[in-house]
Amino acid sequence: MRLTLIVVMLLGLATEARTAHAGNTFVSDDYGMSIDAPATKDMTAPNNQIVAFFLPPSDNFTANVTVLRQRSDDSLEEQDKRTLGQLKQLKLTVLNRTLKGNEIRYEYKGDMQGRTLHWYARTVKSGQQIYLVSATALDSEWEKQKTALIKSVESFSAKPHAKKK
Repeated sequence: MRLTLIVVMLLGLATEARTAHAGNTFVSDDYGMSIDAPATKDMTAPNNQIVAFFLPPSDNFTANVTVLRQRSDDSLEEQDKRTLGQLKQLKLTVLNRTLKGNEIRYEYKGDMQGRTLHWYARTVKSGQQIYLVSATALDSEWEKQKTALIKSVESFSAKPHAKKK
């Protein structure tokens, strides 16, 4: 009886430890690995890059997908106006833009640091958080890489933050 109680307690502790990290674990069957991402419960930080993923380098550039989180009380329309202003200031050409529901999709390209880059991005509003999910590739490599990059950006899902009791 005592052994059964100890086993049940240990299983409970193991399950609790596993579930405590399950929400921040990145698992990749393709790469044969998993990792618990360092996370913070501090949601007051104004912005931070959460994660970045990279394709193999091509022509001395590594195409990537990044997720940034910004705290913002701005409406999605205000965020859109600011983003379009920044793209114009950087002299980037907007190819497509769609504002629907709680998100905006952009596709744009332009020259940066002597290279022509191509982006596909989503801005997703969730409560007071805005998530910026973007894929970046060389424009010359875009056609070869866009399927994987867009699929990754489109897979993003914002989950509401649980309120502390």
